[in-house]
Amino acid sequence: MKRTNSESSAYASWDASLALSTPWIEATHLGSIISLATGHVLAREGERHSYFYLLRSGFVHSTIQRSNGAEFLLEIFGPGAIFGEGPAFANQPRPTTTQVVAPATLSRYLPGDISQKFSTMPALANSLIQLLGFKNQMIVEKLAGVASAPPKERVIDLLLRIARLQSNSELPLTQESRNFHVDLTHEKIAAMTALSRVTVTRTLNLLAKEVAIETRARQVVIFDVSALRSLHYKNS
Repeated sequence: MKRTNSESSAYASWDASLALSTPWIEATHLGSIISLATGHVLAREGERHSYFYLLRSGFVHSTIQRSNGAEFLLEIFGPGAIFGEGPAFANQPRPTTTQVVAPATLSRYLPGDISQKFSTMPALANSLIQLLGFKNQMIVEKLAGVASAPPKERVIDLLLRIARLQSNSELPLTQESRNFHVDLTHEKIAAMTALSRVTVTRTLNLLAKEVAIETRARQVVIFDVSALRSLHYKNS
């Protein structure tokens, strides 16, 4: 799975999960399905937490706290993402704080319960092994500084990904004439991109002048996905 530097960003684990999570998505009988509201903290940095998760809808992000008290956005998870499996299986403290940033539905698993299924459902074990390998590579890339995308790139990344979800395709969008509605407030976009609300508002206003988007109350409308994507490639 080849990635460019811009793809080795806060979305990298989500991207890797999408290629590997099909067995988990289909196994609806495993674990328990829960629904959580925006702001719910699944696990805090430094604490032990028994579960790992498959995100079926909504958005979750994980952050780490810097020595100066500031938060650093490490990952953003969207539908299809698997997260928390490493510390859950190792029974180690969580390295990040994981929080819901848009209403989410998740499958929640206990490692002990899942381990008993590996002999009859080997695809589950294979996907986790591959995912852990990808995540190790991603951490190295982040430590090398490839994940520090500027605000415009972060916001465009998020808008394009939500538009792609609405198109029901992981392939490049083809419905260029369709309007896509991103039903997120500036505060939620800020939380999902590790930016301030003021920076998000300023960035969206700049994008509105450059490409066919419009900001409304609690919503961003994308009128021209092709122009937004071209601007993303130009800046990445």
